Amino acid sequence: MKIKKTISVVLATTVLLAACNNDKEHIQNVNDGLEKMQKAEQPLEQINQNRNKLEQEKEKITKGFTGKNPAALQDDLKKVLKNTEERNKTIKQEENAVKNSKKEFEKVKSEVNKIEDKDKKKQYDEFVKALDTKYQNHADFTKGYQDLVNKEKDLFTYFSGQSGTQDEVDKKSKSIVEAQKQLKNKVDKYAKSLRNVQKEKRDIDEISNS
Repeated sequence: MKIKKTISVVLATTVLLAACNNDKEHIQNVNDGLEKMQKAEQPLEQINQNRNKLEQEKEKITKGFTGKNPAALQDDLKKVLKNTEERNKTIKQEENAVKNSKKEFEKVKSEVNKIEDKDKKKQYDEFVKALDTKYQNHADFTKGYQDLVNKEKDLFTYFSGQSGTQDEVDKKSKSIVEAQKQLKNKVDKYAKSLRNVQKEKRDIDEISNS
């Protein structure tokens, strides 16, 4: 009986060490997955630069609209309508990049679920939750931005017509202002979620580096 008891204690130690080694493997897999997520999102910086440039072009074109008859603005309206199409393209590009990132994220979540150490898993679960929120807020942001671009396109298209009323212009302009307000809230939420991801990342870095 004494020998059996001793063997069971020794085996328990072996199991604990195996679990520790497994956790190291899962944590390494998480780190590898995070690198792949980061790589998938690398195009976002260039996409955002292109979008900001297009926004500046739009602002430059539309500054000259005030007080002028739409008939005298047809060339500029064509330019600004093309601009809206280009901005819509940046949304699709961004969505594709984030879609690829999210595919890797699902693999990361699977590895986190395999971590056996309760304290470590709690930290990684919080990180996963922060990333889930980031992806959701990003989806809300892109949806809000596309809604705004489409409302701007609607107004510019209306200006391109042969007839129109000031009431309808005011209505469409009001719709744009409302979309801008909603977008600001979505941008703020997305920025907040990014900060939270960075905070949680620092916490798991302490674990993976220990």
